[in-house]
Amino acid sequence: MDPETEAMYEEELREAFTPAEGRPLDVSQLDWALSDQECLFKWRSGDPGGGVTDAQLATLRLALQMGAALFRIALAEPGTEVEVTIDGRTLRYPAERGEEAGAHNWHRATALALITGVHEDLAPLVLTGPAFVRPDGSAFAAYREALHAYLKGTEPEAVARRALEQAEKAEDWGFALPPAVLLSQLVEGDEESFNLALADALEAHRDYYEVADRADRPDVSINLDILALTCHARRHGWAIRVESPYLPQRLLRLAQPL
Repeated sequence: MDPETEAMYEEELREAFTPAEGRPLDVSQLDWALSDQECLFKWRSGDPGGGVTDAQLATLRLALQMGAALFRIALAEPGTEVEVTIDGRTLRYPAERGEEAGAHNWHRATALALITGVHEDLAPLVLTGPAFVRPDGSAFAAYREALHAYLKGTEPEAVARRALEQAEKAEDWGFALPPAVLLSQLVEGDEESFNLALADALEAHRDYYEVADRADRPDVSINLDILALTCHARRHGWAIRVESPYLPQRLLRLAQPL
């Protein structure tokens, strides 16, 4: 992270919380700030020799609050204003159901909620889902649908199988896919197989980011999907037998069993 990029993130965060004169707060600014905070956490996770700092925890929680706020805004009646609390600030945004509450933001906000374990910020994500605004036509659609079904407790097994099938078809597409096998073991309640799948998922992540210029991306040092499912499993009493720099121990310790 260079100082200029951090300064830019800080400015965009300020703009997300500060209305222009005579105009309401802009939901799209909140969307940009969420992306910034996600990148900031990932970049800092690659710092050599360091665990998760208090600053990184604060970044995670701030990003989650912004992600959950996007879906609280989408749940409100269009044409009204909705009040949300972010980082101790009470803010009012115009209610709208735009692309800010699309599948991509649902996916990352849900991962952040599972990492941090904040139930009140997970609630609007469970109430909406990845296709709340419009159908999800991406290669991640089946995984997102399976994750939503699992969180709702509405027969996720069949959807998890579709996610596995979609992942198999997309293996040669050249981009990193969500950990469908890991999610399927969570759905099946198989702790031993979950740990085996966890090791495989982390190896696949490492191997993917060793190729070409992928090592220059912020995603190289942490996989939010894998970390999210692992923290969720830990919070539900499962033993995590895999140790890896990709699984920050402080975050796993904070994911205490319910």
